Amino acid sequence: MGRLSNALRALTAPTIEASQHYGPSSSVGANDGWFIRLLGGGPTKAGVQVSEGNALYSPTVFACVNRIANPIANFPVGIVEPDGIGGWTRVNEHPMSQRLGLRPNDNMSSRTLRKTTQGHALLWGNGYQEIERNGRGEAVGLWPLLPDRTRPHRDGDRIVFRTTIDGKTYQLDQENVAHIMDLSHDGYIGLSQVALAREALGMAKALEEFGGKFFANDMKSGGFLMHPGKLSPRARGNVRGDDGRQQAAPENPASGLEKQGGLDNAHRVKVLEEGMKFIQTTIPPEDGQFLATREFQIAEIARMYDVPLVLLQSHEKSSSWGTGIEQLMLGFIMQTVAPWVQAYEQELTWKLFTEAERERGLKVKFNMNAVLRGDMAARAAFYKSMFELGMTINQILALEDMNGIGADGDINFVSNNVQTLERAKTGQPAPTGAPAGPPGQVRGAPQAETIEEIEA
Repeated sequence: MGRLSNALRALTAPTIEASQHYGPSSSVGANDGWFIRLLGGGPTKAGVQVSEGNALYSPTVFACVNRIANPIANFPVGIVEPDGIGGWTRVNEHPMSQRLGLRPNDNMSSRTLRKTTQGHALLWGNGYQEIERNGRGEAVGLWPLLPDRTRPHRDGDRIVFRTTIDGKTYQLDQENVAHIMDLSHDGYIGLSQVALAREALGMAKALEEFGGKFFANDMKSGGFLMHPGKLSPRARGNVRGDDGRQQAAPENPASGLEKQGGLDNAHRVKVLEEGMKFIQTTIPPEDGQFLATREFQIAEIARMYDVPLVLLQSHEKSSSWGTGIEQLMLGFIMQTVAPWVQAYEQELTWKLFTEAERERGLKVKFNMNAVLRGDMAARAAFYKSMFELGMTINQILALEDMNGIGADGDINFVSNNVQTLERAKTGQPAPTGAPAGPPGQVRGAPQAETIEEIEA
């Protein structure tokens, strides 16, 4: 009676459109390729399945995602506004001032949210964050959205985002979703790096499987068994097996060879009966450049994510950025990481704040100074030159993330051997009788003085 009553209820229940639960339907031939991803990505020409879900099982892909996501997740981030004199000052009274860099929502840290979103953007090509707002329209939280269940759609003249959470479909306004992406065909949906390079990833995965099977087979290449006689129909059935599978039947001598294979039987003596001989037919891995091909696939994936090989612990190729690790890291940050940081800053600045806050000049700012600094000697020489050209002590300390020294640190100094443009035009001589420098200073060496003293 239970099944009958359930069937009657199903027949008599009011009709409910599927789109109310699952959203509008989409063609299996849609350009976003959702049906292929549903089937696991489909086989590549190498014969293996590749999708955004299993691509991360590749150590090279995992390392590339880590190398790019870690700096973005670790950069200090905050809200700033113009200070009126060409600089920026930190904003502390906004509801997201502390949350943005510490706890964007009650369940996860800022590092977790940023690394999760960046991982989505590097695998699916799109990273989504829902913006939570209070009654005044101010942003008070950020929540990650799954990239395979969130898509932008055009609704008339506006863009909306449809996402599925716990089996329910929701529609979010464009201003309430921060969308991080890189390359795109239409500017609305980012292209999946995994989908674009799936053949290269498929070959890397096939090489890994080949190596595993090669070692599992006692490091022996494939071949065939040559029998001195002619196989009868019964013998052919033994080789094929009663169920038609390509394996030896239990009574066939070749079945013993299958039992003798595998990693557990490595280095054991193998037996061939009735004068059979093993003839190798496949190319040995060393002749097929197996290791070189695996190394090349590492370079292919690194090229796909624009990550230097040395950062993936691959030292086959020398770096083209410079001879030192400092130049390598600066090139990687500026070439690979900085574009993603700019994408975060622009997207969050436009959508995180209200129109009044944007008119006030509020913006989201990532502090990349820590990783863009040179070595100590280069920084000291740079600051000394800039100090003699008018940079203040407090400005230098700010670049080093150090506290200022008060009002005295805001005085501008320039070198004694430079002059203003007005003084050069009038031919006015440089001031004489400058006070003596500290003990030990070489006579005639450039001395620093304030801008007011030079203009006097």
